[in-house]
Amino acid sequence: MSRRAPAAALAAAALVAGCTGLDRALGSLPFFPTMRDQIVVRPFEQPGRLPPEHSVPVTGREDSLDLFTPQGLRIVDALRNPVPRTAASLARGGKIYDTYCAVCHGTRAGGDGPVASRFGYVPPLTMDMTRQRSDGQLYAIIRHGRGIMPRYGDKIRDVRDRWHVVSYVRSLQGM
Repeated sequence: MSRRAPAAALAAAALVAGCTGLDRALGSLPFFPTMRDQIVVRPFEQPGRLPPEHSVPVTGREDSLDLFTPQGLRIVDALRNPVPRTAASLARGGKIYDTYCAVCHGTRAGGDGPVASRFGYVPPLTMDMTRQRSDGQLYAIIRHGRGIMPRYGDKIRDVRDRWHVVSYVRSLQGM
C-alpha cells in the first residue's frame, strides 16, 4: 500500500497541474467556451448611466452639512423641503418620528419623552426658538445631531424620509 500512495499523489499532482492546460485546450475549441472568454458587462462604466435611485453615492457618503459656520449655515438655510406635505408624507414622517424621536422629544414634541428625564433637559420642538429654525436646519440636525442629540442620518438613510420627519415636526409645531 505504501507503493501506491506516492504514485497516487504523483498522479493527483499531475492532474491538478494539467487542468490549466486542459482548460486552455478545451477553451480554444469553438463549441466549448470557458468562463474566461465570456462576455463581460460593466454597466456603471458606460457613459451616461446613472446609479439606481436610493443607491449609495459614489463617494460612499453624503456631503456634510455645517451648522457651525456662517457660510455653512447659509447653505443649510437655503435647503428647501422637496417633499410635498401631504397626508401620506405626514403619516410616513409620524411613523419615523415615533420610532426615533418620540423617546426623547415626546409624542407631541414637548420634550417630555420617556427617557428625557435621564438627560436633564430635552428641548421641546414646539418652542419659538425651534419653530424659527429653517427646514434645512431641522434636516441637518436630524442628519448630524446637535449637542447631546445623536445623529440619525445613519439610521434614517433615505433623504426623503428625513424630509418627511421635518414636515411632521412642522405639523406638530402648528405650522
